[in-house]
Parts: sequence; C-alpha cells; structure tokens
Amino acid sequence: MTFSPRKAGKGPAPALEIDRNPLDVIHVRLFETHLLKLTRSLSERFGNPGVNDERSPCVIDLAAIQESGKWIDFPALVSLLRNYRLEPVGVVHGNEQQQAQARGAELPVFDAPAEHPDRPARAEAPEPVEAPPAAPAEPEETAPPVANATPGGAVGPMVLRHPVRSGTELYAHGQDMVVMNTVGAGARVVADGSIYIHGTLKGTAAAGAGGLASARIFCEQFEPEIIAICGTFLDGEQLARHPAWGKRVVVELENGQLVVHAFD
Repeated sequence: MTFSPRKAGKGPAPALEIDRNPLDVIHVRLFETHLLKLTRSLSERFGNPGVNDERSPCVIDLAAIQESGKWIDFPALVSLLRNYRLEPVGVVHGNEQQQAQARGAELPVFDAPAEHPDRPARAEAPEPVEAPPAAPAEPEETAPPVANATPGGAVGPMVLRHPVRSGTELYAHGQDMVVMNTVGAGARVVADGSIYIHGTLKGTAAAGAGGLASARIFCEQFEPEIIAICGTFLDGEQLARHPAWGKRVVVELENGQLVVHAFD
C-alpha cells in the first residue's frame, strides 16, 4: 500500500492522518522458551507482578531462537507477560513453525521493522546461564514418528520408552504422549492431547497445547519444574509445598485453574 501526502488546499480539515513512521513499541526478545527461566528473568527485571497496573503494549521478537526449532507455549507466555504489565500485540521474526504457533494463539505475525535511521541499532545479549556439569556423551533423543490413523480416524499416542533427558524437547502433534520412564530436570514434553508419565516428572510437561481443555497430565511421581494445560501453568516453586508433591497425581484444568489431585 502506498501513502501519498495530502496536498494543501482549501477544504475541511481531515479527520485523521496516517504516519508511516513506526511506533516505538517495547520488544520482548526471547533467548529462551523455558517458562521457569522466563519467569525468573521477568521477576528480576520487574519485581512482583502488578495485579491492577496498566499494561504496556509489546511485540515478541523471536529472531534469536528462530534457527533453534524451539517450541513455544504462546498462551502461557502471553499470560506470563501480562502478569508483568506487558500486553503482547504480535510477533516478529521466527520460523514457519513458530509463526504458525503464534497464529494458533491468536497473535498476529508482523513483518520485522527496520531500525530507526536516527538511532543506532540496539543489541541485547542473553543472560549468562551456568553450564551444567559435564556428562558422558549420549545419543540424542529423537521423537518417534507419528502413528498412522486407524480406519475409524483415531490416532495412537506417541510412546517414549527411554528416559527423557535434560535439554530434550519432544512434541506429540495431534496426539497423546506416553512416557514409560522418567522426564528429567531440564527436559520438556509437550502434547496436543494428554500426557501419561510412568515414572518421575522432574522437568516440564505441557498438555493440551492444541487447545484441548479436557487434556490431563498423569504421572507416577510428581516433582515438576513446570506443568501447563492450554497455556495455564504453575511452576515448581509454587508446587513444592503442595500435598501432592512426590506422589502419584493427575493434573486437570478446572474453571481456568490447574488442579492437582493425588491418588490414594
């Protein structure tokens, strides 16, 4: 679309004017997608969330992670940013998968704006992260292929028989996920359906990623870093004193809140 300046002349004053100069909107540049790490960074930057404070508009900038293939829980990210007085209005950069995830969360994807000619480009580096102790090299975990649909249209779950180790991120697209082992600290398992963990959950489990509010998380031993269903999440610091900690549980979404039930 081309904008032409209005020629001076007689006539009524215009009711509006369209300026092509970009607005100076806050950019939230992601270097990580782990909600616990993002929560800690926001808390260090802004302190305690302001419940009734006015929010400032922002765009989520994915330039730093668009080559990583990281999966982003946009509903949970939007909720988190709103807690810290930021109102996401869209996304810039990102790969096709990340942009599709943003649109699925009703976030528009904008063309990346050019830097303002009157000021130098700004660069921000990610916060330093302590490297974990060195461990013997192990084969990289890979997700098994999606199961074929049966004649009735049902799709079988993604089944993982080996431990899901730190740094691994697995996504069951359009499926439930069954983990027949442990989900280690720093690992993340995500499913559009429900998640069944026949072992200890020490990392992150996010069910209902495709918007299925009836999705659930089951696990034999509950010690998570983060749990989420349909973008509503709780972190381990909030759950550490929960009566169900360390027990066999099911997590459900009830009236917009996550509820953790321990099995007797």
